Amino acid sequence: MTCEFSNKDAAKRYRRDVAITGAIYVALVFGAALAIRQVELPQWAVIALSLAPVAPALLMLRAYIVFTRSMDEFQRRVQTEALIIASAFIVFGTFAYGFLEEWADFPHVPLIWVFPAYCAVWGLATLFVRRRYQ
Repeated sequence: MTCEFSNKDAAKRYRRDVAITGAIYVALVFGAALAIRQVELPQWAVIALSLAPVAPALLMLRAYIVFTRSMDEFQRRVQTEALIIASAFIVFGTFAYGFLEEWADFPHVPLIWVFPAYCAVWGLATLFVRRRYQ
């Protein structure tokens, strides 16, 4: 299933920006993890390295916002509905799982997995919303 965007230049710029910031993100995740695990660092450096991957993630968000502004009304509607579905699924899913962890002794899931889960659910929700309008 393909999605045609009315502004091809904006889509191209978005893919480029996400690819670049994604590569920086991956490099920072692996580099920071390696440094933190292999080098004795002061606490401030560990904190800085731990937060370093957030910067390219925020740049990816900026790229998405710029891209969204270039979309037509229909494309923006699909994305908005998909984001609402993903937000509801992740918010209520993590809320419910928190009770299961606390009260039913379910295994702890680190918070670092919430954002990747959100992105995955958002992608799936986009497919379902787009299909509904076909």
